[in-house]
Amino acid sequence: MESKMEQFREFVTRYSKVRDDVRSGKRTWQNIYEEWVLYGENDPQWQPYLTDKKTDKETKPNNLSINMDSVKNVMGYIKKINPDSMNKTLNTVQKVIQIAQTVGGKSVSSGVAAASAYSDWWD
Repeated sequence: MESKMEQFREFVTRYSKVRDDVRSGKRTWQNIYEEWVLYGENDPQWQPYLTDKKTDKETKPNNLSINMDSVKNVMGYIKKINPDSMNKTLNTVQKVIQIAQTVGGKSVSSGVAAASAYSDWWD
């Protein structure tokens, strides 16, 4: 016997446009799941989400447009990265590793040389 969650996953697979609403922020998974449990899969509200394979192919003629969107998204995230914040985080991680190595009895001299070269690069 399938669990409700497995049934819901199958529903989302068949009505894959539901993901678009979640990704765009129009709805949440919790909201969709609750309505699915309350009203069932045959409720008319799900009809706009039904995936038509022919329509999907027409709206997305090839994977190049999908890949370009992905690249644009990644570039947008990279632009938002703050180098100072990243440097502080990496320094903190480095200090934790040095402490762990010291407690473990290993030498940290090679790590310090590499770290100072890294810090010089960012400064």
